[in-house]
Amino acid sequence: MSRLIVVSNRVSAPKDPASGSAGGLAMALSAALRKYDGLWFGWSGETVDQFTGELKVEDRAGVTVALVDLEAQDVDEYYNGYANKTLWPLFHHRTDLAAYERSYGEGYERTNARFADVLAPLIEPDDVIWIHDYHMIPLARDLRRRGITNRIGFFLHTPWPARQLLVTLPHHRRLVESMFDYDLLGFQTREWLDLFRDYV
Repeated sequence: MSRLIVVSNRVSAPKDPASGSAGGLAMALSAALRKYDGLWFGWSGETVDQFTGELKVEDRAGVTVALVDLEAQDVDEYYNGYANKTLWPLFHHRTDLAAYERSYGEGYERTNARFADVLAPLIEPDDVIWIHDYHMIPLARDLRRRGITNRIGFFLHTPWPARQLLVTLPHHRRLVESMFDYDLLGFQTREWLDLFRDYV
């Protein structure tokens, strides 16, 4: 049976499922990961002086999680910068709040490549990979560049912007084309799927 690998910026697998502190998505993903002997991969939430790619693997209530630390610069540019100051406002139709800085885009690309470097050796031939949200849009492209041929799906947990908004993003075409390396794309509504189709 194929193993499920879930990838997200932060790993939300509950340490104690009886506590009820985890959200519905975390509980559902945790149940699927337990059923399919899966792995949940993502950023640990911790920073280090220099990125090493060293993994921390632990069991959280029957779910195996693999966590990697990032450099403070990665967090500033990839997470606080491009993901949350550029993409999040843009995807929520708030171009007035979106910040476009070259270093943000470079950090986003660099950090997704680092995630791919660490994740690729963990992937077995029959694994199915499910990547979540706008933090990791180019990750399938980066995994393909490292020889990963597994089935990879992506689900976006935010709206998808209209074409006239998306084209305000520098290198918007490169971002969208990186999504073509997924085998399956998921959007929350038909409207957002149609907006994506309208762009491509």
